[in-house]
Amino acid sequence: MSKPQAQLQCKASRRSLSGKLAVVDRSIGELKPNPANPRLHSKKQIRQIANSIETFGFNVPVLVDAALNVIAGHGRLLACRELGWTEVPTLSLDHLTPARLAPLRSPTTG
Repeated sequence: MSKPQAQLQCKASRRSLSGKLAVVDRSIGELKPNPANPRLHSKKQIRQIANSIETFGFNVPVLVDAALNVIAGHGRLLACRELGWTEVPTLSLDHLTPARLAPLRSPTTG
């Protein structure tokens, strides 16, 4: 695929997704953390995340799939629980196939 074709395809993808993506506040109790999450957060890390949220706000939503399984954001979710929050901003990636979601569940995401 040529560079101009790739750019057009990318722009078309952005246009098709623009109507689907929305940040939605959801009850923490609705969200299902992945028990096999490869990232473990120490109490110190959770406190640091909580301090960051208190200082700068909640700027990166928790990523979830259509069944509200947490894809990324386990640390932010734990920090919000520590802060006493009952809801967190989420972004549903239900438009992605399981194959597209797999890399997002890797240890390099939050």
